[in-house]
Amino acid sequence: METSILYIIKSMVMPPGLIIFLAISGLLMINRYRKTGKSLILISILTLYFLSTTYVSRQLAGLLETTPSLPVTIPVDTDRQAIIVLGGARYVDMPEYGKPIPHAYVLERLRYAVHIQKQTHLPILVTGGRVFPGSESEAHIMNQVLIDSFQTSARWLEEESRNTAQNAENSYQLLDKEGIRRIYLVTHSTHMKRATAIFTSQGFDVRPAPTIHYSAGTNLPPLMQWLPRSNALQLSHDVLYELLGQWWYSFRHN
Repeated sequence: METSILYIIKSMVMPPGLIIFLAISGLLMINRYRKTGKSLILISILTLYFLSTTYVSRQLAGLLETTPSLPVTIPVDTDRQAIIVLGGARYVDMPEYGKPIPHAYVLERLRYAVHIQKQTHLPILVTGGRVFPGSESEAHIMNQVLIDSFQTSARWLEEESRNTAQNAENSYQLLDKEGIRRIYLVTHSTHMKRATAIFTSQGFDVRPAPTIHYSAGTNLPPLMQWLPRSNALQLSHDVLYELLGQWWYSFRHN
């Protein structure tokens, strides 16, 4: 029940939910408060447009992508002891596979973790629980992809967490028993700053291993970067959600 309420709240305070709310509010007010109603409608349209452009969404991503990438060739004699991969979401009941599979951006994280593992030969921990009851854990689904598609597997599955803070806490409980604290942490570049802070506060010695740098550039011509695109709106949503997460983490720990 708590998870469902949080999901509804996040949907309403983040775009496009917030934009829709502003537009509806403007329509309801326009007869009685014409100027205010028209202003809300205009703000909602402009906000939707700018957040839907490749240029704006990638500029927003640049605010978060402050952690440099690892070198392409990673030293075999690294002092790290393990690779932790953060989960995220899933596609449910995919008929072509006959089972759930990780969301595309979780696959991006897994692919990069395997890239690191092939060079360092370090064991992998996958972390992610069940957002809604009665389903397989994110970690279980991630490990199945490692087995089926990458011919490797995770040594540890952390299957109880529902957010990044729990990812860190539960992963520490698993690895500390074996004296493992020096880790590569794999997640998206836009999520890396907050994830690193949380895992470090838990007791890990973190070497960030960010993947997918949206602000690195695009092959779209300049004019096309100002055309609205659904994937740009999704990126804007993800970045604003992460910025909100950073603010909330700082608020709770300062």
